[in-house]
Amino acid sequence: MPVRRSRGLPCDIAAHRRHLYTSAQSLWHDGRVTTTPDLRAAGPAPGDAGLTRRQSGARAVYDLLRGRIIDGTLAPDARLTEPVLSAELGVSRTPVREALRLLQAEALVVELPTGGVRVAPLDVADARRVYDVRARLEGLLARDACERATPDDVARLARLVALMDAVRDHEDEVLRVGAQFHGEIEALADNRWGSALLRQIRGHVDRYRALAARRRVGTTDHVDEHRAVADAIASRDPGAAEAAMRAHIERSAALAEQSLRGAGSATDDLP
Repeated sequence: MPVRRSRGLPCDIAAHRRHLYTSAQSLWHDGRVTTTPDLRAAGPAPGDAGLTRRQSGARAVYDLLRGRIIDGTLAPDARLTEPVLSAELGVSRTPVREALRLLQAEALVVELPTGGVRVAPLDVADARRVYDVRARLEGLLARDACERATPDDVARLARLVALMDAVRDHEDEVLRVGAQFHGEIEALADNRWGSALLRQIRGHVDRYRALAARRRVGTTDHVDEHRAVADAIASRDPGAAEAAMRAHIERSAALAEQSLRGAGSATDDLP
């Protein structure tokens, strides 16, 4: 299915994407959207070891492992050991040990009774809990953003929705634009406590978000859901903005659950 171009988008969509996606690979450390290296390679890139040595050890190892857990390179239930990771990344076991402790504090890895850790599993019950918390928090942020948005902010959100419509057939790009849209909402809300709480579950949100996105490829529902949020903000209706954001996240929860169950289609209704 060819990519449909929306009015107002530049002809060179690829160039526009590169400009907008600079901040879309985000982890929201320190309460702001910050870019991180693309960690989708299945194994260590030639520069990984050098990168790790140049950055502060434990934090660099943490960022690398966290990215691989989120994108699925490190599969759920995969066992992680200090010696293997140390050799793979070209660092001593000390920063690896500290990185694993940070990941354990974030509940992205769990300790094994026999020693060592494994990547936290993905399951339906956990997904429901994560999405319930996310819906409440991001609904609040959408309400706050609506009360603070300027006309320029409204226009920026509309451009992101238009771009999402243009790339709706491409999973990775939908994820990137969606991440930027949600980052804009969070920045507009300027709610320090809401951002701090959302940051605590960010890694888990991102793991399940990828599952939901796969079932949206080629559809327009994700575009319509984001547009509903943007339109509510443009209309200065905080209640509608909160409701639209929560409806969007609840739909994503249903799609993530379908992916975990391994059955159904993107349009199936769930109880």
